[in-house]
Amino acid sequence: MINHKKTRDEKEIDQDDNKKLDFEHNKVDMISSLPNDILFRIISFLPFESAVQTSLLSIRWKNLWKMALVKDGTKEEAVFAVLNVLNDFPQFHQPRSNWGLQYDFGQGNVLLVAIAPKGILHLDFSAGKQESARQFSLSLGRKRHIYYHQPSLSATFNLKSLYLVSVSYVFAEMVSCLLSNIPFLERLTIAKCNGLQSIQLQGNLKLQKLTVLDCLLLESIRVHFNLQFSLKSFQFRGRVASFKYYNEDPLYHRYNSPTNDCSPFDLEDAMLDFRQGPGYYGINIPGFKLMLQSIRRVKTLTLCRWVFQDLILPELYLLGEGLYKLTELWWIDNSQERYNCNALISFLNLCPRLIRLYITIDPKSYNTTNINMSSIKVTRSTNLKHLKAVKLEGFANEEEEIIVAKQLKEVFQAEPLIIKWDGTVRRLIKVDGQLKEGIDPYEFVEKRVENFDELFPKHVHMDL
Repeated sequence: MINHKKTRDEKEIDQDDNKKLDFEHNKVDMISSLPNDILFRIISFLPFESAVQTSLLSIRWKNLWKMALVKDGTKEEAVFAVLNVLNDFPQFHQPRSNWGLQYDFGQGNVLLVAIAPKGILHLDFSAGKQESARQFSLSLGRKRHIYYHQPSLSATFNLKSLYLVSVSYVFAEMVSCLLSNIPFLERLTIAKCNGLQSIQLQGNLKLQKLTVLDCLLLESIRVHFNLQFSLKSFQFRGRVASFKYYNEDPLYHRYNSPTNDCSPFDLEDAMLDFRQGPGYYGINIPGFKLMLQSIRRVKTLTLCRWVFQDLILPELYLLGEGLYKLTELWWIDNSQERYNCNALISFLNLCPRLIRLYITIDPKSYNTTNINMSSIKVTRSTNLKHLKAVKLEGFANEEEEIIVAKQLKEVFQAEPLIIKWDGTVRRLIKVDGQLKEGIDPYEFVEKRVENFDELFPKHVHMDL
């Protein structure tokens, strides 16, 4: 065995390595030794997910994120905390970071605050105790200060989108007060608010999108607007509520009659998912005529069959020449027995430029019984030459799917691809000779399509 004699350079390298090992073994975690107040400040600069992950660093860090991001106090203090966080966000957080905090009010009441880049704020009360359905109203947009020395929202945080989830009457005043400081909101979503009876939108000039989901006791939506107000998207899921508009611009009242029923909005996107049926007003819904006028130029629409039968057909003249800009339709139906597509075929006569049609059979959807299906007709003829695809969901069997495809072919001279719920793409063909044998001559054959997701994306309202 030959012993290698180390050179001077090799000995110096070994000594350096030993010093590094000794340093690694004996070094002190300087950051962890800092006081809690400083560590809280460090955590507050992190994206929310990263802040939670600091609990894995060591025992010292295990609960620091909770102490930094979980606050407790009164509703008045919560308004201060949220506004201060919004004001600090642009200065202390990266443009692509998400951040948030939890606010505990005691007695099981909790608010989760999540802030995302591009001006998005989530206020979620669902993690706390859910109160009984005591009715309340939300009034949003009118500037007011209820709490003493309440801060205002800084212009440095450009808040554009707000999501309100599970607000109850306990926090209605607090939320209305908080939102009075957000005058230029562009997108508002209100979801799962148990007991919410009415929504009033006031003094907001920039609201472009309003979404209301699963607020089952909601009776009315009141919008106070002026000539600069331009709502482009209205998405609603729940029982039908009334829609009331109040124009506060004095020029409007000077040049328009108080009895003028012209809708102030030209929506480009409308989701009227009323499958849970009529609400407080039954089918005599105040303001529905104005809503019907506002959808005349929509490009994307969700509609239930019963709404067309009971609410739209009696006022069909309000749609004028039809929905000539509509390109995507989600039709929600109810089929207790053999599927009858008369109502659908009648409505499609109003949609000459339709490109994609989505049909969902939902057995839980409200079903009207006071109209003879065979009498549902629109007295106009349309050729759906632009219709590329029909996506079917919830049909009992392939026979009923073939009925729909045949109607499209026979009535509109349209031969779109028929897509099953599982993504199978088919085309309807006629088989010679089957009719002589007493068999329906039509059947589906599968077709392979490239770039399927690009050509036939999911309807935009289906992910809400």
